[in-house]
Amino acid sequence: MVARKFRYIVLFLVSSCATANSADTLTIDNQLSQCISIADTKVDTEGKIPVLSFHLQIDKHIAECGCKSALGSYTVFSQMEEYTSFIIGGKVGFSKTEEKYLPLAADQKLIDKRKIVVRFSCAQPD
Repeated sequence: MVARKFRYIVLFLVSSCATANSADTLTIDNQLSQCISIADTKVDTEGKIPVLSFHLQIDKHIAECGCKSALGSYTVFSQMEEYTSFIIGGKVGFSKTEEKYLPLAADQKLIDKRKIVVRFSCAQPD
């Protein structure tokens, strides 16, 4: 009986570690919401770096939202009261409906126990 209780406690602790940044600490700021939809967001912290996975639905070409190409931009930052701290960002293709996987940080410690915002917008032209 004690072993069974211990097993459930270990299972609970492992599952809570795997979802350190749950939906209540992650906000999606989709500035292209008139053209793309972001759904089914999940944060995977099992590997070396935290990864955001989501379903990308293309409703209209992002050029109709003011972008210069099919490349969009994503920026990850943490928000602490009135302070915003940049974590990571890059370009991402928004040309077809598909599952996407983006790194949230170079190290899990950068996002642990913080309110994280992921912003999707137009990429700056090269």
